Amino acid sequence: MLVIFANGEEKVVPAYKLDNLIQEKKIVAFLRSDGWAEVDRDPIRKGPPQTWTGHRWSDFMTKRSQY
Repeated sequence: MLVIFANGEEKVVPAYKLDNLIQEKKIVAFLRSDGWAEVDRDPIRKGPPQTWTGHRWSDFMTKRSQY
């Protein structure tokens, strides 16, 4: 997922990290399928962060190596 950090840096990050980056105020925008969403302006994810469940460690490492 493409995001823009508070310092202006654009970077691709795994989608599962998005909630934490938003909560920690590390990003200002992220790219959705319909365009850019600004964290302080547009509706964003609500509720507690999703937990990583149902995946084996090897699945996680495979996804991690893609980034």
